[in-house]
Amino acid sequence: MFGLINSMNVNNNLKKGLGMAVLYVASTSMGHALTYPYPKTGNIIGGYQKITAPANDTLLGIAEKFDIGVYEMLRANPKLSEKKLKTSTQVNIPSQFTLPSGPHEGIVIDLADLRIYFFHPNKDLISTYPVGIGRQGWATPMGTTNILSKKANPYWYPPSSIREEAESRGKFLPGVVPPGPHNPLGAYAIRLGFKNILIHGTTQPHSIGLRSSHGCIRMYAQDIQELFHLVSISTPVRVIYEPNQKD
Repeated sequence: MFGLINSMNVNNNLKKGLGMAVLYVASTSMGHALTYPYPKTGNIIGGYQKITAPANDTLLGIAEKFDIGVYEMLRANPKLSEKKLKTSTQVNIPSQFTLPSGPHEGIVIDLADLRIYFFHPNKDLISTYPVGIGRQGWATPMGTTNILSKKANPYWYPPSSIREEAESRGKFLPGVVPPGPHNPLGAYAIRLGFKNILIHGTTQPHSIGLRSSHGCIRMYAQDIQELFHLVSISTPVRVIYEPNQKD
């Protein structure tokens, strides 16, 4: 299925369709998210786009600029590689999404889409972000929980399970990693009710949109900053696996 494949050898063609135009909200707290009006009918938001790539840009660079996950971009552009693109290369931007089933409140993380959907409290806007999720052997838990706490500039205390795995590969992890550019949690962390599970930033933006973590939910730096300021303690969080018909 789409959301849980590790391979990046994608042969599916981009599906074409029309959708609502992105509503770009010009504010500090929501400057990067793909934010859409709640659809009056149906469950589709956004719409596919095609751009001319800037000279020497990469598919991964364009993915981050347009808030698209790595796998989504590779699937939509199977003939392009991660290397620098030639001038005037046409790139598909797969920015049309199928909303998960209800209830539509708080945060819904669809592991099949590798996306977070945040339903704004006023019920008229939806923001969506690509995420990296647990890789094989480190599954992101499914179920219903809520936000327990939020921390800017977090310390990382690697759990014993992660330290042991690292040691099996000949790598030593300290008991604590302070805030800074080498902290795997990035600059913001949101703690969920699931044991040892956070929504957080990352030092590896190329891992967003893939099965890449030890179970936590990774986000682009600008996305976690945005979501961090949008949500509050006790916001409901629902983690599902719901492949839609396009998969």
